[in-house]
Amino acid sequence: MKKLNQLFLTLSLLIIAQGCTDSSPLISDEDLAVIWGFVYAGEPITDIKITGTMPLDADSLSSYLPINNADVTVVVNETRYECDLTPGDSGYYQYLNSDLSIKTGDAIRIEIDWQGQSIRGESTVPLPPASLALNSNVMEIPDFNDRDSFIAWRQSENREIIVNWEQESEDDWFYVVLKNIEQNPIPIEMNSRFNERRRQIIFPPIQNTSYRIRLPLIEFLGLHEIRVYRVNREYVDLYESREQDSRDLNEPLTNIEGGLGVFSAFNSTSVKMQVVQK
Repeated sequence: MKKLNQLFLTLSLLIIAQGCTDSSPLISDEDLAVIWGFVYAGEPITDIKITGTMPLDADSLSSYLPINNADVTVVVNETRYECDLTPGDSGYYQYLNSDLSIKTGDAIRIEIDWQGQSIRGESTVPLPPASLALNSNVMEIPDFNDRDSFIAWRQSENREIIVNWEQESEDDWFYVVLKNIEQNPIPIEMNSRFNERRRQIIFPPIQNTSYRIRLPLIEFLGLHEIRVYRVNREYVDLYESREQDSRDLNEPLTNIEGGLGVFSAFNSTSVKMQVVQK
């Protein structure tokens, strides 16, 4: 759920808009399912969420109703894995058993049966980013109470961490995740206190082969993991269409047959760095 929540929030406007359009001659808008299904190479399945839509005339206190009574199956190279509803009224489904290992090149399909509807989506696990490296594994930040040392640091090469990787084709897309992995993170002096929600930052999809990480994006001292994901086009399409002019709303891009949303596979590699303070 760590990555799904942020995308789910940013795409809300699209699904609200879709709730008042003639999306299907067979299924009313109120009975459409919205699928947010992401699978990751080498990780268990935890990022599948199913909700209903919301009409444009919904008030500000309205929320998407989770769908907790669907039958959800993830098919990996024609082997079927029946997902369970995550405990709680969340609309999340998961597969945590150890007999599933998602690998590069796997053909993955999601099959959902809900209220007599057959909902489908498919994706392929891409290659992980290659040759991931940092310009430095340590960022040393200054004492912010010392103006001279702070100015000197701002002018030094140590003011940022640059993560680099290889791009194999012009259509390759990536996103970067920065996460503090200390058991008890210590906030950097300029930040007042630890906030669990800020422990991990997910940056937008890019086509570059490098990313610069600077303060104030780094909020805690200690060991960090920088993970770079290679993403498929269906994820990029939905992300890019997340904001629309309210005077010209279009149907959100989707690769879900029989519903809305996105089902996509990701692959990643990671490096670690330390943030220390003088």
